[in-house]
Order: sequence, then structure tokens, then C-alpha cells
Amino acid sequence: MRQRLKQIHALSIQGNYELRIDLEDFENSTAYAQYGTFGVGLFSVDPDDDGYPLTVGDYSGNAGDALLKHNGMKFTTKDRDNDHSENNCASFYHGAWWYRNCHTSNLNGQYLRGQHTSYADGIEWSTWTGWQYSLKFSEMKIRPTRDQDKK
Repeated sequence: MRQRLKQIHALSIQGNYELRIDLEDFENSTAYAQYGTFGVGLFSVDPDDDGYPLTVGDYSGNAGDALLKHNGMKFTTKDRDNDHSENNCASFYHGAWWYRNCHTSNLNGQYLRGQHTSYADGIEWSTWTGWQYSLKFSEMKIRPTRDQDKK
């Protein structure tokens, strides 16, 4: 996992990037969240030691801003508890993520096939589908910002 974060960090410090997240539920409805600012470990001298903090900003879309509370958070895994919760959110919610206490989104949760009775442990984007619905599909895509493309 850290190797992938290291690669995303190396890419995101090369310039200005934006993030688009596409989501789909089991009724084939789709939504998206777009962030005009994106980076991982942008302001870190040692991003691995600093936990690869997430930087997102300038939200637009129709899924709701479920990353707002994750902005600035370090990446938590089962073996690296960087969140603000008494418990390890990655262990509790079955997936690594930029948790705070714990999350309003978790695209690395369990694949629970839609509506479920457990609380927030699926592939979640709470501002769109709530806490007890696991998404069928999610995709995170980054690209240089349009301003950077013109340079």
C-alpha cells in the first residue's frame, strides 16, 4: 500500500493535479465528485513518515463533498493508525483510508452489494448514499489541472 502512496505522492508533487471520483450504485445510478486541488503528501519533508496526508479542495459535482472532513488527514492502515479515533478506523471499517474520526467516505471498505445492516463498513460515500449502502463501483482519477496543461 505504501508503495502506491509513494507513487501517487511522486506524481502529485510534479505540478497541480485535480481528482475526479466516479461512483455507481446497484440501481445503476451514477454520481461524481471533482476536486480542483489534489495531492498526497504535498507539504511533507518525509511523506512516508508523515503518513501521506491528503490534500483536496475546490469541490464540484453531484455526489456531495464526502472528502471534506478527510482533507489534511494521514493515511491509516491496520498497521499504521494515523486517525483521530480511539480505535484503528482501518481495522474497524475493513479498509485503509485517510480517516479522521472515522469517515464520511471510504472507497476501500468491504464490497457489501448495496443496502446493508452494518454501519459504514462498505464502500461508502455518505453524502450520496448514506452510511448503510455499499457502492457497486468507485473510481478515483487524477490528471493535471487545465491551467497546467496550457504551460
